[in-house]
Amino acid sequence: MLKQQDGQVVEVMPARGLAAEHLRDQIRELVASSAHGRTDRPIHHVHIDPPPDAANPEEIIETFVEHYEREFGLGNAQRCGVYHTKSGRKHGHIIWSLVRDNGSVISLAHDRPRREKISRIVEFEHGLPMTKGKHNRSAVEALRAEGRVDVADAMEAAGLLDGKRPVAHSTPQQRAQAERTAVRLDEIRTQALAAWQASDDSRSFAIALHAFDFSVATGDRGLVLIDRTGNTHSLNRVLAAAARAEGVEKITAAMVRKRIAGIRFPTVEDVKNAQRNRGNSESSDRRARELGAPAPAPESSRRAGERNEPARRVDGPAAGDRSNPWSSHRNAATPRKRIRDRAAAIALSGMDLQGVIHAKGEIMKSIKAQNFKAKILAEIAPEGFDAHPFASDLRMIKKPAPGNSAARILMTDGGWLEYDSVRRSVRTWGPTGHAQVLAAALADKLGCEVEHLAKTASVGADAEALKVAKISEDTIKSLVMWWSARGYSATGGPDGCWVTAGRARILDVGDKMEIHGGLTDEAINATIVKARDAWGSVVYLDGDWTQAEQDRLWIAAQRAGIEVRNCQPSQSMQSAWQREQAATAKMAKTISSARSAIAVATDVRDAATGDIEAAERLPPPLQTFVGLYLDDEQRKHLSGQSIADITAALPRFRTLGEAELAEHERAGTVSVPLTPRRDDRDHDRDAGSTYSR
Repeated sequence: MLKQQDGQVVEVMPARGLAAEHLRDQIRELVASSAHGRTDRPIHHVHIDPPPDAANPEEIIETFVEHYEREFGLGNAQRCGVYHTKSGRKHGHIIWSLVRDNGSVISLAHDRPRREKISRIVEFEHGLPMTKGKHNRSAVEALRAEGRVDVADAMEAAGLLDGKRPVAHSTPQQRAQAERTAVRLDEIRTQALAAWQASDDSRSFAIALHAFDFSVATGDRGLVLIDRTGNTHSLNRVLAAAARAEGVEKITAAMVRKRIAGIRFPTVEDVKNAQRNRGNSESSDRRARELGAPAPAPESSRRAGERNEPARRVDGPAAGDRSNPWSSHRNAATPRKRIRDRAAAIALSGMDLQGVIHAKGEIMKSIKAQNFKAKILAEIAPEGFDAHPFASDLRMIKKPAPGNSAARILMTDGGWLEYDSVRRSVRTWGPTGHAQVLAAALADKLGCEVEHLAKTASVGADAEALKVAKISEDTIKSLVMWWSARGYSATGGPDGCWVTAGRARILDVGDKMEIHGGLTDEAINATIVKARDAWGSVVYLDGDWTQAEQDRLWIAAQRAGIEVRNCQPSQSMQSAWQREQAATAKMAKTISSARSAIAVATDVRDAATGDIEAAERLPPPLQTFVGLYLDDEQRKHLSGQSIADITAALPRFRTLGEAELAEHERAGTVSVPLTPRRDDRDHDRDAGSTYSR
């Protein structure tokens, strides 16, 4: 934020809620004051870029910040920021703390459509041209609901709701990558599309891409395109965007998979390593040519048995010079050796050698166990990682299982670490200590950041369950089996059973559970399962729950028939649940009515075929319709109709039956149960069932 490259001018904004004066210190203070938050992203950054021709960029930025803080509830949050002016264009960067004093976190849910709404308001208030965004329809609905009808009408008048939703040319990450590597995204797309159009099978497509210095590799989420600078791009998205920009036939992911079928591509790391090795070799050869030096001899040209050691540098008098008292290694080593021997003798005199001899079995067993764990850690860690310094801190290592690339490590102090070499992620949870040290070393080797899953909240079977202390190993084993039987990944530890719930982790000690890493949907579902199957359909909330967290768990529990105690759901959530119940009841009533109508329609059709039991189940109007209103030909036709057609016609049949019944009552005709005639069976078979009264 303070860089002044390419003539950029930096102006620091006045901070709010921070004591530091310099921007670096302000950011450090912002981070430190947010460390107690229950989130791994306590800081929020926004880049505000007014149009290039705007005459009042500072006023536009201030208006945007004012509406942004009102929208997301950041009015009292600590913040700092800067203005950047480059080539006469001014923009701003603002950083807020999202953590409240009580540790809860300000929600940024649905931030993209909300930001578009704020941008449209700022454009309207400053008379700027309206921008057609991806979420303008939802922005208009929100503006009307909030009373900003003027902005909504202006958006509609500007045609922002007409036509298809716009697709951004590139993401901010792609633009930053293009600026960093000096490789334009349009160039990559054009060349990739040219390779696609010039090929018709996997081999020709790979050759065409190679002609443009592209390599195809297998990434975490499918195939990626690696350009000459070593940066990766999604192959599917590059081709789809290129086809969209050129107006040619749409290129789908299925088409790409079909085109490259039959080729096994290397991993991204392998391709980048090959590019680096090739670049280093070319650079060495180029430097050698510039200096006029011959190319280095190949390894095989060395004489057999010759050691490849660097020339030693000798300072001072030559070795072996008797005029120099320090030239003799023996003269220098003898005093040090005597000191070491004396120290060893003193140390041995104070040791219980008999105790060491008796305990040598346990000592060797412990050493072997540590070496074995260090060996396993070295196998799963990045290449070149030194695992032995951490051997004494390892308690258990769970290697990656088939279909799961994550390894789980338990440290001796109870801390947990999860290392995923495929997704390039390192996570820790539980007590802080050894896990954080090992995680930092692995993350540094892997080139990623460590994510710590801090404790979010606790739940229990009741208030008394929250006082649960340490549990036995048998109970932990039972909990692991209990969760595994329900399809969850569970691991036993000294402090309880750890359950994987999405990106969150749950510590289960029987009648109490702790949620680490945020209240994910998976964590809510696991809590519901525990309450339903183990706690008698009751769950008790403990600790500081935000209103949003209480609402999410409460509505999920209501749908599952779980009672939530020590919970105060918001009025809006209770109203939403009432509407949901009403809609469910209405749907159930509709389904019941439909099923009843189908049953009546079935009896009408069966009665038309001569089924007397079905006729007796019909109400009087429909009995009259089938038995009196219809003749034999009409009954025969009715018996061949589908249930769906008869169900749709039931109201009309009832009306006709009621009219026929009223006519007979006026005429004084006495109705008797309908019975089919049995004296003319041939007639029954030819003309359908005939009824007598």
